[in-house]
Amino acid sequence: MKVNVLVNCQYFENYNVGPDGFNTFGDKQPHWKPKGGHTFTMPIDSDTVTYTEPSELVDAICSLVEKQNNIASRFQYIDHEIQWNEPDIIEGLEEKLQKSVLT
Repeated sequence: MKVNVLVNCQYFENYNVGPDGFNTFGDKQPHWKPKGGHTFTMPIDSDTVTYTEPSELVDAICSLVEKQNNIASRFQYIDHEIQWNEPDIIEGLEEKLQKSVLT
């Protein structure tokens, strides 16, 4: 059975790079600025994730996350969660919030 590993990361943008590469001033030092969270989904067989040592799992996740980095953006591993099943959908949140704003 396939499950998903949800990986929470901090997302950074390089403010010293533009569409054509590094800025026109020639400064090639990156200027990383945190811009919020980002979640990756990594499908895996449930037996594999169950019988893998936690430290090995984190090392493998970090390695895959690092491969997503480039000159303009970077991701830093925070934590992960194994999603054993699909989440249940509960409708009505927007309507509930709209009612509370109006009253």
